[in-house]
Amino acid sequence: MSILNKVTTVRGYAIFLGLDPSDRAVIRKIQRQCERGDLDAELEHGTWLIKVPQNNEGAMIMKSWESIKEVYYKGMTLTHAGYGGDKNYDKNNNKVSLFYVNQVPVSQSPNHFSVTWDFNEFLASESTGTFEWPSPHAVSKIADDRKQSVIDYFSGTKFAPYDREVEFNGQALTIINRPVEFAPSAGALRYYAGATDKEGNVYQVHWNVFNMFEPHEIEMTVDNTRYCKHCLQRWTSSADNKKCQHEWVLA
Repeated sequence: MSILNKVTTVRGYAIFLGLDPSDRAVIRKIQRQCERGDLDAELEHGTWLIKVPQNNEGAMIMKSWESIKEVYYKGMTLTHAGYGGDKNYDKNNNKVSLFYVNQVPVSQSPNHFSVTWDFNEFLASESTGTFEWPSPHAVSKIADDRKQSVIDYFSGTKFAPYDREVEFNGQALTIINRPVEFAPSAGALRYYAGATDKEGNVYQVHWNVFNMFEPHEIEMTVDNTRYCKHCLQRWTSSADNKKCQHEWVLA
């Protein structure tokens, strides 16, 4: 791998994805992706070096905890590209489909994918208070003059107590309340809670629920590498064969 490429370690890649680099399951998953060749990575002196996106100035493009993670499908890296076209919209089935595209050179048109998460099991266990929350994806430290008010807020009757310890970046945090949904919006599922550490610091902690689970289903919806040799329409999963008996060929 050229030294001109922007690379990072497994822990750095976890941070890039908005995940907790102290979570062993996260680290092992990224390592397995490197081993399988799912990521653009090379093993040098026992350390995986992973190529990551960079901007025009060569700086690493970091993702926030609110970003939906990349997924890997049949050797392709798929990137979240929007919230439109959810085939589960208005079905009340606790499933959410997001719009993804595969990563290709700028000169090429990406293919489109519908990536679906099934949150039924998560929501059922959370409603009964049995879901065990993992390490949060982000924390924000509360100023000293607001510590007690934040503790009082998350300890109030509108929240269910949790009082469990998790680890974030090697630090033990006690989650005050059972996390609740944060700033509900279309295509997003984010939760937050209050937390304290052993030194008396107070935090607001956040989880992106999409990044806690693997997708339930991935479906290609548009293939820009194929078109019909008769009508020249690009391949889509919903192509209508009534007007044209499509014969698909590579572009």
